[in-house]
Amino acid sequence: MEMNRTTIKRALKDALADLSGEGLLEFCDELRDRRTEPRITRRSVEGKSYLQIIDLLVSTYTEQGALTVVLETLRKINCNQLAETLSSKTKACADKGDPVFRKTSNGELDSKPSQEALKYRGSHQPLTAAGAGGSPGTAKKPEEVEAEAKKQVLSECGDPCNERLVLSRSKIQFGKYKGQTFQWLLENDVDYTAYIIITHQKEREHTMCQTPLMANKVLLIEAKKGNDLRFLSNSSFSHCKTFTFSMFYSSLK
Repeated sequence: MEMNRTTIKRALKDALADLSGEGLLEFCDELRDRRTEPRITRRSVEGKSYLQIIDLLVSTYTEQGALTVVLETLRKINCNQLAETLSSKTKACADKGDPVFRKTSNGELDSKPSQEALKYRGSHQPLTAAGAGGSPGTAKKPEEVEAEAKKQVLSECGDPCNERLVLSRSKIQFGKYKGQTFQWLLENDVDYTAYIIITHQKEREHTMCQTPLMANKVLLIEAKKGNDLRFLSNSSFSHCKTFTFSMFYSSLK
């Protein structure tokens, strides 16, 4: 069954539809006060519906540009929750699946668990299992993981045919971070990423069994060549000069 993709334009319309009459007027006032070109004039928005305003913004700035303008304008009129909801719905358009790595105060890679990771670990009991954790009976099949990831990408206005993006939204089926995405793992606990790689490589030396759990540790879809994110190694990656987004997944084969 074909999945319906939510577009940026649709998300923009949904956002402005939530503004009250006065809220929309305030939004238009702020638009007219923008100093960057091209400018939006009073005449172009006066008496217009939110649908017409979105059409104007998209034709003036393109969909991606209109998204930036709407987010900035919503925040300026203190509609922060609405802006956050819109940002969440269009997240895949902004990050393209690329993780944002944390850095220490001296600019080096921060490989330790983030505060978010520590909080998640404290509120979720890891599954009892050998190796990197997790019971084979609890892991979803690869096709289920991929289908869920594509659905998430669609909900964020992303392209479900973008293999790298789908891969980033795939959820971990084992261990203390079960339920989080691969992208989240890379952003929040690099040391654990190294642990997964090392333990899985050892597991593969002793068995070729392809359970759903093992399959989740294997590269679901090859990250597109040329889009690797490289960062200097440290701690658990001391044996490598560089480590890439693709290497994380391909090493799990």
